Amino acid sequence: MSTEHVQSNLRSAQRQRTEERILTDAAALFLDRGYRGTTVRAIAESAGVSVGRVMAVGDKDALLIACYDRWIAQLQAGTYALPHARAERPPASAVQDHLLGIFLPFLEFFAAHEDLARDYAAALIRVHGRPDVFAGLSEALQASLRDNLVSIGISEPNARASAAALYDSYMGVLFRWAASDMGFDDAVAALAHIIAFHTRFRGAP
Repeated sequence: MSTEHVQSNLRSAQRQRTEERILTDAAALFLDRGYRGTTVRAIAESAGVSVGRVMAVGDKDALLIACYDRWIAQLQAGTYALPHARAERPPASAVQDHLLGIFLPFLEFFAAHEDLARDYAAALIRVHGRPDVFAGLSEALQASLRDNLVSIGISEPNARASAAALYDSYMGVLFRWAASDMGFDDAVAALAHIIAFHTRFRGAP
């Protein structure tokens, strides 16, 4: 391997470590100060880099979206711990309760950081393009929902369609929550009612 190639790899690794540090520090500041209280300059000072280096990773909207990408991926992997919010759930079957539990970590995270979640929703609208994490999250959640629906006797085609509808409903609840005075209990109840509707029917194709 040539010296030039080795140096190129070292520069690439250093750049990646710097970007990780910027995102880690940005995430900590967003959680501590909120979106409005966090500046690009503060992120740069915390990470020990220039403002220009932070901007090379992204502006404040892009940084917030990147932080949410990481948080959502950690929630999906079960590696992000947060206190469980206590929601009043409507009466439900064990299956319905289990399906709701698939979504709860994400709802709990939004509940713990409601103002930041609203800023995130606004940033998604302002920034063109769709965060890559949503594609993976959509596939993983829909697969889990589909398998659970099939397990209670719903036909495969209907389970697949219901899983897609449940995921879309979940996203709709999140955006409605971010854009209104809807609370955590309201969001959980809305999603629980939608889940109840989709689990009421069995194997008809």
